[in-house]
Amino acid sequence: MNANPVATNRPRRLLSIDGGGLCGIIPAQVLMAMERQLDELTGEAQPLCNRFDLIGGTSTGAILAAGLALGFRATEMLDFYVNFGAEIFTKVFVTERFWHKYPSGPLEKHLKSAFGEATTLGDSRLRTKVVLVTKNATLGNNWFFTNIPSNPMYARDAGIPLWHVVRASSAAPTYFPPHAFAVPDQTGTPQTYEFIDGGVSSYNNPSLQVFLEATVPEYGLGWPSGADNLLLMSLGTGYCPITIPEGKAADYDLLDWAQYVLKELMNEANLEQNVLLRLIGEKPAPEPAGGQDALAAGPPVGESSLGLSGGSPPDRALARVSAGLGVKKLLTYQRITVGLTQERLKQLGLPDVDPTKVREMDAVDQIPNMQRVGEAVAKEQVHMEGLIRFFQ
Repeated sequence: MNANPVATNRPRRLLSIDGGGLCGIIPAQVLMAMERQLDELTGEAQPLCNRFDLIGGTSTGAILAAGLALGFRATEMLDFYVNFGAEIFTKVFVTERFWHKYPSGPLEKHLKSAFGEATTLGDSRLRTKVVLVTKNATLGNNWFFTNIPSNPMYARDAGIPLWHVVRASSAAPTYFPPHAFAVPDQTGTPQTYEFIDGGVSSYNNPSLQVFLEATVPEYGLGWPSGADNLLLMSLGTGYCPITIPEGKAADYDLLDWAQYVLKELMNEANLEQNVLLRLIGEKPAPEPAGGQDALAAGPPVGESSLGLSGGSPPDRALARVSAGLGVKKLLTYQRITVGLTQERLKQLGLPDVDPTKVREMDAVDQIPNMQRVGEAVAKEQVHMEGLIRFFQ
C-alpha cells in the first residue's frame, strides 16, 4: 500500500460513508464540496486519499471509499453513479424476481472496469487505508476487510481482489444476489463463502467501526484519541422513517416485509451509530447549519430521537447524558446527512422533489433530483474552514 506517511505529531483524519444504493449520490456531492474547499483552503489540489488517513464504507459507501482510496477525484465517483446507475439497476427477467430484482452482471462489470480486476486489497494502487464492511452469510457474522498491514486480518485480506469485496458489501438482499468468493483460512487454504450487503447489520453507518479500527491497538493502528487528535467525518445517504399507512401492514407479503425490514434496519443502525459517536465525540465549533439532521434526520425540530419524554431537542438531551456519564471527548465528530421529508426538502429549496421517490435506493429516474439534494446538503453543511486545523 502506497499510503501517504502520517506524521506522528499531527491529527489523524477519518472518513466514513454510509450505505444506501443510488442515494450514494448525496455523499458523492458532499465529497466534491469537501475536496474543492480543501483545495482552495490549502492552495494545493489533492485527491481525498491524500487528505484522509483511513476511509471506511458500507455498500454504496464501500464503492465510494474504494474509489477514493484509489485516488479518484470525487467528481469521478459521482460520474460512476450518473453514468452507470441506470444500467446497474435494470431489472432481471420476471421469472428471476422471486430471488432478487437486479442482476449482478452490470455492477460487477463496472466495478472491475473502475477498480481493476486484478487490484487486490494489498495493492500499492490503494493510496490510503480502508475498511470495507460486509456480512458473511455462510458464517453469519460481520466481516471487515482492510488493507492496514499491521491489522491481524491483513494476511487474509491482502490478496483478495478489491472488486470482490466491494461487490460483496453492496449485495443488498432482494436487490442483488449474494456474492461468493474464496478467502484464505489461517493455513492459507482457500475457503469459499457467500457474502451479502454490510448494511444488513448495525454497520450500515460504519462510523464507530472506523473509529475503533483507528484507535484500538488490537486492530493494528492504535492512534491516539482526543478531540484535538482525531477528526471523523461521517457522511450519510439520507434518512426518513419508513411508514406504513393504517390498515395496510396486514396486506404485506414476504417481499414487502423483506424490503421494509432491510430499510428500517439501515435507518435504526444509522441512528444508533450516530448517537454513540455524538456521546463520545465533540462537535465542530461552530457546527454547520443542518446539524439537526446529523442526529434526528427526519423527525420535526424539537422532537427527541432518543425516546426521551418532554420533547427535549436531541443535542440538549445528549449533552445531559454525556455530562452525567462524565464522558471525555475522544474525537471531533461531524455528521453530514439529510432528512428526506417534504418539510426538510422545502427548507433546502427543493419543494418539487418527492421524498417518497428520492429516498428509494434504486430510483434511477430520481438521479437528477438526488444530485440536487446532494448539492443543497453540501452547500448547507460542508464548511471545511472550521476544520482546517486538522488538514494543515
